[in-house]
Amino acid sequence: MQFLQRAAIRPVPPHAVVEETAVAEVESALDEPGALEGALDRGYRELDRTQPELATFLSEEIAARTDEVAQSLGYFLIVAVYLLFREAFPTRLAKIDHAALGAALDSLETDESLRGDSSDEVLESDDVIAMGQPAVLDFVQQHIQEALEVAGESANLEQLDDVYRAVLVEVIALSQCVEPPPGTLAAPSDEILA
Repeated sequence: MQFLQRAAIRPVPPHAVVEETAVAEVESALDEPGALEGALDRGYRELDRTQPELATFLSEEIAARTDEVAQSLGYFLIVAVYLLFREAFPTRLAKIDHAALGAALDSLETDESLRGDSSDEVLESDDVIAMGQPAVLDFVQQHIQEALEVAGESANLEQLDDVYRAVLVEVIALSQCVEPPPGTLAAPSDEILA
């Protein structure tokens, strides 16, 4: 119960965890010679069509960055993360509405506040998200690290952090919109367990 009191981010349902095989498939597709730009453009159009509320939020967050590295990395990550979920759950992603997006953003902000107010807290909010989506967060953090290495001292850390936070909101929202496989019984609600 201690963990639940100290985390505002809902646990990822087991049926919504992106496996490493999905990450490897997407990475392979994006690594094809000459395929990256076209794959990202198609992926963004699909994200905009299937998840308009999420796409609008993410594009506004990325467009607000003035640093070229942050913008490029942000565009890549928001599309790639969507593609990871689409690869893992091609028919089970529900549409994220305004309320669900707001809940994802609020949960990240609340969790960051809880952890910031606690002097004995050893986990960051991204650590909590990584517990539920380890393959996705490993992918995201790897690409952020690569961008930092390329940019060197010219990296705008504040803007890269803003991009990272936007991607974390995306991961939270997408994790909660994955529907269970057909024929799976829904998990009992907290009200029933209380």
